[in-house]
Amino acid sequence: MRINPIYPQQPSRVFAFPSSLQSIDSLELLLDEIKEQFALSEHVYSSIWVCLNEGISNAIIHGNKQDITKKVHLSVELKWDNFICFTIRDEGDGFDDEAIPDPTKPELIDKPNGRGIFLMKKLADLALFSNRGTTVDLYFDLTKT
Repeated sequence: MRINPIYPQQPSRVFAFPSSLQSIDSLELLLDEIKEQFALSEHVYSSIWVCLNEGISNAIIHGNKQDITKKVHLSVELKWDNFICFTIRDEGDGFDDEAIPDPTKPELIDKPNGRGIFLMKKLADLALFSNRGTTVDLYFDLTKT
């Protein structure tokens, strides 16, 4: 499955994924292109890869409830010359990102889920949730090594 830009002529690139976990397979193609275009360090590339996998998986599973009629939207934009911003938006009802418990607490450490938001907040240079949690902006400093 390929992801197709909706508005390739715009300064930001916008993609739409079906709400199927198979859509995540297409993400690697985009990330490989971005890695080459911006000469990303392995550290930055790895952080972006984990964050986007977690964010898009969460949007598919929790946001859109794997409803194939709903889309997950991803935009990519260069900000301030040295930051790349990925915006993930789902078509779900949202959630309160501040209400998600810390998965590193001893009583939650063995829980099989609940780490995605934690990882995004730790690995991105900035993670901003908005629109009742249906949108997350993930910023990464391109100058990091």
